[in-house]
Amino acid sequence: MIDMRKIWIVWLAGFLAATILAPSVPIHSLDVAASGFLEPWGRQYSVLQLIWVAGGIPLTALIVVYIASGHFGRKPAQWRILGLFVLGSIIEVVVKHFVATAFPPNVPPSGDLRHLILWTNVEPSTVLAWIRDIHGGPAATHFSSSDLFRGSFPSGHVFRITYAYGLFLASQWRLMTAAVACVCVVATGGHWIWDAVGGYLLASLCLEGARVPAIEGEVVSHG
Repeated sequence: MIDMRKIWIVWLAGFLAATILAPSVPIHSLDVAASGFLEPWGRQYSVLQLIWVAGGIPLTALIVVYIASGHFGRKPAQWRILGLFVLGSIIEVVVKHFVATAFPPNVPPSGDLRHLILWTNVEPSTVLAWIRDIHGGPAATHFSSSDLFRGSFPSGHVFRITYAYGLFLASQWRLMTAAVACVCVVATGGHWIWDAVGGYLLASLCLEGARVPAIEGEVVSHG
């Protein structure tokens, strides 16, 4: 029988190692090379920008709440699943605040996609702007990610996609989903490839903690 605690320790060690290596020169060289290779895809295929919708907090949080609540009460609730999603999100923000890395070159979305992303891709900087508005701060005040974060590691979108969709995908499909998310966030300039690796490791760590086994034969496929 596989010792689940040992697997959890392996994912934890992997995430800690990736965090330590994130600011290093060799990793940055890898990031720049991968970004230079994938960025033309982001400019040519605007559909890749939908990653910011699929991995945004509203949609992924809804999926996690649906599963954690036992399909809204139809099955026994497993609130540990939601708790680890929140914990992983907190870890993401804390690491980004303290681990300094360069920010990747952004590939701006087109007009229509930009509005869709704006409404579905809630970020900590967005929440800070809302708080400032509620407390009557200057109307012109705007928070960007760089005001809150010193770096872009790990990718919150890869974390959320891998965790939320990984709750009901078999392991091989979970990895494939994370790989697609990795390509999209790098091609559109939101993250470096090492950020995506960090997001995947963090999600795998939290999934192991939730002890949600992959359900073979119940893989969602969109053709």
